[in-house]
Amino acid sequence: MDPANYGGIKGKVDSRIHYGEVRDWNHPEEEESEEEEVAREEEEEEGEQTDVEELLENNWNIMQFLPQASSCQNYFLMIVSAYIVAVYHSMKEELRRNAPGSTPIKRRSTSQVSQEALGELRAMPGMITFSQDYVANELTQSFFTITQKIQKKMAGSRNATEPSDLFPVLPGSYLPLNNPALEFIKYVCKVLSLDANITNQVNKLRRDLLRLIEVGEFSEAAQFQDPCRSYVLPEVICRNCNFCRDLDLCKDPALSQDRLVLPGWLCPNCHVQYDTDAIEMALVEALQKKLMAFVLQDLVSTGIPCSAHSCGCLSLNTFTLPLAEGVFQNIARHYGMAYLLETIEWLMHTKLQFQ
Repeated sequence: MDPANYGGIKGKVDSRIHYGEVRDWNHPEEEESEEEEVAREEEEEEGEQTDVEELLENNWNIMQFLPQASSCQNYFLMIVSAYIVAVYHSMKEELRRNAPGSTPIKRRSTSQVSQEALGELRAMPGMITFSQDYVANELTQSFFTITQKIQKKMAGSRNATEPSDLFPVLPGSYLPLNNPALEFIKYVCKVLSLDANITNQVNKLRRDLLRLIEVGEFSEAAQFQDPCRSYVLPEVICRNCNFCRDLDLCKDPALSQDRLVLPGWLCPNCHVQYDTDAIEMALVEALQKKLMAFVLQDLVSTGIPCSAHSCGCLSLNTFTLPLAEGVFQNIARHYGMAYLLETIEWLMHTKLQFQ
């Protein structure tokens, strides 16, 4: 979906690549010995027997905005993971059936399939048919059952302007979420719709589920919106390994094993926590730059710029302070940044004085 929302089965890299032992296939200098080939195939066969759940990776930022009550987040993972694993097994069988050189005597493993076969994978009719049947039957039944459970345990609020206490408040929160079953349907269907092969099945499933909870298919409430805002702090440098990257303070929080948000961010290179004080000072500096832009802006009267502060039409002027104080305030409160929170409160007070 985006860098903060993805899932799948982690691929395997030939161990020989790590040691520079893979030769240039365009200019082969030597053939692999029979013993090496047998040993490699045994290693691949052993790897295929690994539990696929150990290779499954789910990183969905939108899931964090669902309530933890009534296992909403666990149900989200369960449905998405089940679809990924089912398609993975179907894909593997389809590749084996269509792999060049496949014979009853010697079965070619998935890793031996040519890149052309992988490139044509989306067009394989067997896998497409399987995905569509899986969504229309097995997944639909479990989805309906889970949605009914959530709707029964957490009815939510019908007031679309007031957020419900059932939903967690995270640094990127900004939407008034108030209906757990509705948000659950929207998020899961959004993830499933990423597979273009099942678009029609997902649309029908979404329509039926919305009818189940009495929400109009084309109503504003039924439209998906990313529940997390984004604020990217550029060129954050790790003081331990000097690794530099752009850090999204709302969508890239470090997560613990139990999926709870940790009070800090970790370097993806050395896994050492970033200096939170340095990030706080960078945010304060960003707010001060926004305030400077506000102070230096021209007065505006009926759409015509006016640089004279003594202008007689001053009462008609409108001032704008383009602050992201909502996002910054959530970040400051969530990560305990007292100085940043104090700066935001002062800026908001300054803004009120000008209005």
